Amino acid sequence: MAQQFDCPKTETELREIQDKLYQHSKEVYDAGGRPAFKGLLEIMSAEATIITAIHNIKSNRGSETPGVDSKTMRKDYLYKPYQWVVKDIQKAFKHFEPQKIRRVYIDKPGKTEKRPLGIPTIRDRIVQECMRIVLEPIFEAQFFAHSYGFRPMRDAAMALERIDIIMHNTGHYWIVEGDISKCFDRIDHSILLRRLYCQRRYEIVRKRRRNFVVFRRRGG
Repeated sequence: MAQQFDCPKTETELREIQDKLYQHSKEVYDAGGRPAFKGLLEIMSAEATIITAIHNIKSNRGSETPGVDSKTMRKDYLYKPYQWVVKDIQKAFKHFEPQKIRRVYIDKPGKTEKRPLGIPTIRDRIVQECMRIVLEPIFEAQFFAHSYGFRPMRDAAMALERIDIIMHNTGHYWIVEGDISKCFDRIDHSILLRRLYCQRRYEIVRKRRRNFVVFRRRGG
Protein backbone atom coordinates (compact mmCIF):
# COMPACT_ATOMS: atom_id res chain seq x y z
CA MET A 1 0.00 0.00 0.00
CA ALA A 2 1.33 3.43 -0.94
CA GLN A 3 2.36 5.69 1.92
CA GLN A 4 1.01 9.24 1.97
CA PHE A 5 2.13 12.26 3.97
CA ASP A 6 0.55 15.65 4.64
CA CYS A 7 1.92 18.67 2.81
CA PRO A 8 4.44 20.63 4.91
CA LYS A 9 3.39 24.05 6.16
CA THR A 10 6.86 25.05 7.36
CA GLU A 11 10.45 24.21 6.49
CA THR A 12 10.71 22.33 9.80
CA GLU A 13 7.76 20.12 8.82
CA LEU A 14 9.41 19.56 5.43
CA ARG A 15 12.57 18.23 7.11
CA GLU A 16 10.42 15.91 9.24
CA ILE A 17 8.71 14.60 6.10
CA GLN A 18 12.11 14.01 4.47
CA ASP A 19 13.11 11.88 7.48
CA LYS A 20 9.85 9.91 7.23
CA LEU A 21 10.28 9.37 3.48
CA TYR A 22 13.76 7.99 4.09
CA GLN A 23 12.65 5.77 6.97
CA HIS A 24 9.67 4.29 5.14
CA SER A 25 11.65 3.73 1.94
CA LYS A 26 14.47 1.98 3.81
CA GLU A 27 12.15 -0.24 5.87
CA VAL A 28 10.22 -1.44 2.83
CA TYR A 29 13.30 -1.86 0.63
CA ASP A 30 15.27 -3.75 3.30
CA ALA A 31 12.29 -6.09 3.72
CA GLY A 32 12.42 -6.90 0.01
CA GLY A 33 9.48 -4.73 -0.95
CA ARG A 34 9.00 -1.87 -3.36
CA PRO A 35 8.51 1.51 -1.64
CA ALA A 36 5.49 3.40 -2.96
CA PHE A 37 4.14 6.82 -2.09
CA LYS A 38 1.14 9.02 -2.78
CA GLY A 39 0.98 12.79 -2.87
CA LEU A 40 4.65 13.48 -3.58
CA LEU A 41 3.78 16.02 -6.25
CA GLU A 42 1.81 17.97 -3.68
CA ILE A 43 4.81 17.98 -1.33
CA MET A 44 7.10 19.11 -4.16
CA SER A 45 4.84 22.04 -5.00
CA ALA A 46 4.10 23.03 -1.39
CA GLU A 47 5.02 26.58 -0.40
CA ALA A 48 7.54 25.40 2.21
CA THR A 49 9.31 23.22 -0.38
CA ILE A 50 9.48 26.04 -2.91
CA ILE A 51 10.95 28.47 -0.37
CA THR A 52 13.51 25.87 0.74
CA ALA A 53 14.48 25.26 -2.90
CA ILE A 54 14.96 28.99 -3.50
CA HIS A 55 17.13 29.31 -0.36
CA ASN A 56 19.27 26.39 -1.57
CA ILE A 57 19.73 27.81 -5.05
CA LYS A 58 20.40 31.43 -4.07
CA SER A 59 23.25 30.29 -1.81
CA ASN A 60 24.94 28.86 -4.92
CA ARG A 61 27.15 31.34 -6.75
CA GLY A 62 25.69 30.09 -10.03
CA SER A 63 22.25 31.50 -9.13
CA GLU A 64 23.09 34.68 -11.01
CA THR A 65 24.07 32.76 -14.15
CA PRO A 66 21.12 33.04 -16.56
CA GLY A 67 19.66 30.34 -18.77
CA VAL A 68 18.31 30.88 -22.29
CA ASP A 69 15.70 33.38 -21.03
CA SER A 70 18.40 35.67 -19.50
CA LYS A 71 16.61 35.68 -16.12
CA THR A 72 18.50 35.58 -12.81
CA MET A 73 17.48 34.60 -9.30
CA ARG A 74 17.91 38.04 -7.76
CA LYS A 75 16.25 40.22 -10.41
CA ASP A 76 13.47 37.92 -11.52
CA TYR A 77 12.55 36.06 -8.33
CA LEU A 78 14.01 37.52 -5.13
CA TYR A 79 12.82 41.03 -6.03
CA LYS A 80 9.32 39.85 -6.98
CA PRO A 81 6.34 39.68 -4.56
CA TYR A 82 6.44 36.59 -2.33
CA GLN A 83 3.06 35.16 -3.39
CA TRP A 84 3.82 35.75 -7.08
CA VAL A 85 6.97 33.65 -6.79
CA VAL A 86 5.18 30.77 -5.02
CA LYS A 87 2.28 30.76 -7.49
CA ASP A 88 4.64 30.92 -10.49
CA ILE A 89 6.45 27.74 -9.41
CA GLN A 90 3.20 25.99 -8.47
CA LYS A 91 1.87 26.83 -11.93
CA ALA A 92 5.01 25.31 -13.43
CA PHE A 93 4.26 22.02 -11.66
CA LYS A 94 0.67 21.94 -12.98
CA HIS A 95 1.70 22.38 -16.60
CA PHE A 96 5.39 21.58 -16.63
CA GLU A 97 7.17 22.25 -19.92
CA PRO A 98 10.91 22.70 -19.35
CA GLN A 99 12.64 25.40 -21.31
CA LYS A 100 15.70 24.85 -23.44
CA ILE A 101 19.06 24.42 -21.72
CA ARG A 102 21.93 26.78 -22.40
CA ARG A 103 25.09 24.79 -23.18
CA VAL A 104 28.54 26.11 -22.36
CA TYR A 105 31.92 24.39 -22.18
CA ILE A 106 34.35 24.67 -19.26
CA ASP A 107 37.96 23.57 -18.92
CA LYS A 108 38.85 20.18 -17.45
CA PRO A 109 41.80 20.49 -15.03
CA GLY A 110 44.98 19.26 -16.71
CA LYS A 111 43.24 18.38 -19.98
CA THR A 112 42.64 20.04 -23.32
CA GLU A 113 39.18 18.46 -23.50
CA LYS A 114 36.24 20.65 -22.48
CA ARG A 115 33.46 19.58 -20.11
CA PRO A 116 29.91 20.35 -21.32
CA LEU A 117 27.78 22.22 -18.81
CA GLY A 118 24.03 22.64 -19.14
CA ILE A 119 22.47 25.75 -17.59
CA PRO A 120 18.69 25.55 -17.08
CA THR A 121 16.52 28.60 -16.56
CA ILE A 122 16.02 29.78 -12.96
CA ARG A 123 12.40 28.63 -12.99
CA ASP A 124 13.39 25.13 -14.10
CA ARG A 125 16.17 25.07 -11.50
CA ILE A 126 13.67 25.81 -8.74
CA VAL A 127 11.33 23.06 -9.96
CA GLN A 128 14.25 20.65 -10.23
CA GLU A 129 15.40 21.48 -6.69
CA CYS A 130 11.86 20.95 -5.33
CA MET A 131 11.90 17.51 -6.95
CA ARG A 132 15.33 16.70 -5.51
CA ILE A 133 14.28 17.69 -2.00
CA VAL A 134 11.47 15.12 -2.06
CA LEU A 135 12.95 12.33 -4.18
CA GLU A 136 16.47 12.24 -2.72
CA PRO A 137 15.59 10.73 0.69
CA ILE A 138 13.51 8.03 -1.04
CA PHE A 139 16.37 6.89 -3.26
CA GLU A 140 19.14 7.47 -0.74
CA ALA A 141 17.52 4.80 1.42
CA GLN A 142 17.85 2.28 -1.42
CA PHE A 143 21.41 2.99 -2.56
CA PHE A 144 24.35 0.69 -1.89
CA ALA A 145 25.86 1.50 1.50
CA HIS A 146 29.37 1.89 0.08
CA SER A 147 28.84 4.10 -2.95
CA TYR A 148 30.21 7.57 -2.33
CA GLY A 149 29.95 9.59 -5.54
CA PHE A 150 27.45 12.42 -6.01
CA ARG A 151 25.64 11.71 -2.74
CA PRO A 152 24.92 14.03 0.20
CA MET A 153 27.35 13.93 3.13
CA ARG A 154 29.70 11.57 1.27
CA ASP A 155 33.01 12.28 -0.39
CA ALA A 156 36.23 10.81 -1.76
CA ALA A 157 37.84 10.76 1.70
CA MET A 158 35.15 8.36 2.92
CA ALA A 159 35.72 6.11 -0.09
CA LEU A 160 39.46 6.00 0.62
CA GLU A 161 38.76 5.19 4.27
CA ARG A 162 36.57 2.28 3.17
CA ILE A 163 39.36 0.99 0.89
CA ASP A 164 41.79 1.20 3.80
CA ILE A 165 39.45 -0.87 6.00
CA ILE A 166 39.01 -3.54 3.31
CA MET A 167 42.77 -3.77 2.74
CA HIS A 168 43.41 -4.09 6.47
CA ASN A 169 40.74 -6.79 6.97
CA THR A 170 41.33 -8.88 3.84
CA GLY A 171 45.02 -8.48 3.06
CA HIS A 172 44.20 -7.49 -0.54
CA TYR A 173 46.39 -4.68 -1.81
CA TRP A 174 45.49 -4.32 -5.47
CA ILE A 175 43.11 -1.45 -6.22
CA VAL A 176 41.56 -0.94 -9.66
CA GLU A 177 40.33 2.54 -10.54
CA GLY A 178 37.86 2.83 -13.40
CA ASP A 179 35.74 5.47 -15.04
CA ILE A 180 32.70 4.98 -17.28
CA SER A 181 33.08 7.32 -20.22
CA LYS A 182 30.16 9.78 -20.51
CA CYS A 183 28.19 7.76 -17.94
CA PHE A 184 25.46 10.34 -17.36
CA ASP A 185 25.07 10.96 -21.10
CA ARG A 186 24.64 7.29 -21.97
CA ILE A 187 22.92 5.79 -18.94
CA ASP A 188 19.58 4.11 -19.65
CA HIS A 189 17.12 6.62 -18.20
CA SER A 190 14.19 4.23 -18.61
CA ILE A 191 15.63 2.01 -15.86
CA LEU A 192 15.85 4.97 -13.50
CA LEU A 193 12.40 6.25 -14.38
CA ARG A 194 10.79 2.89 -13.66
CA ARG A 195 11.82 3.29 -10.03
CA LEU A 196 9.62 6.36 -9.55
CA TYR A 197 6.50 4.22 -8.89
CA CYS A 198 4.13 6.98 -9.95
CA GLN A 199 3.00 8.11 -13.42
CA ARG A 200 2.60 11.76 -12.39
CA ARG A 201 6.19 12.06 -11.18
CA TYR A 202 7.39 9.94 -14.09
CA GLU A 203 5.97 12.41 -16.58
CA ILE A 204 7.61 15.45 -14.96
CA VAL A 205 11.03 13.79 -14.72
CA ARG A 206 10.71 12.46 -18.28
CA LYS A 207 10.07 15.97 -19.59
CA ARG A 208 12.88 17.39 -17.45
CA ARG A 209 15.50 15.03 -18.84
CA ARG A 210 14.52 15.64 -22.49
CA ASN A 211 15.25 19.38 -22.54
CA PHE A 212 16.57 20.73 -25.81
CA VAL A 213 20.04 22.27 -25.67
CA VAL A 214 20.96 25.67 -27.04
CA PHE A 215 24.65 26.12 -27.84
CA ARG A 216 26.30 29.48 -27.19
CA ARG A 217 29.62 30.73 -28.37
CA ARG A 218 32.19 31.36 -25.64
CA GLY A 219 31.33 34.57 -23.89
CA GLY A 220 27.70 34.28 -25.03
